[in-house]
Amino acid sequence: MRVVVKDAHKSNYPNPVCFCLGEELLLGHLDTEFAGWIRTTTKNGNQGRAPIDYIDMSKCKTIGIAKCDYNAFELDTSIGEYLAVLDELNEWFFVENDKAIKGWVPMRTVGVL
Repeated sequence: MRVVVKDAHKSNYPNPVCFCLGEELLLGHLDTEFAGWIRTTTKNGNQGRAPIDYIDMSKCKTIGIAKCDYNAFELDTSIGEYLAVLDELNEWFFVENDKAIKGWVPMRTVGVL
């Protein structure tokens, strides 16, 4: 699927959280803006949002184990830019631009062609 940017997006996270399959994570609060995302902290102290679907939560819900590799890199976009959608999850698209750079963008910032 292809989309076009209708509202520019600028990442607020210069050091996006990333983790690997099997990595232990500290879990924080659920995201109030986007359902299905939770605040995570990796063992090296990096913090950011991650999809709940990518984490096995402990019973206490403060520790989780990564179900897969994940990188929260958000793609900065410009109005009119065309993007290829690679995945869709919890109101976000994982996309690739014409320079072969991949990252996440909020679905509300793009329109389907």
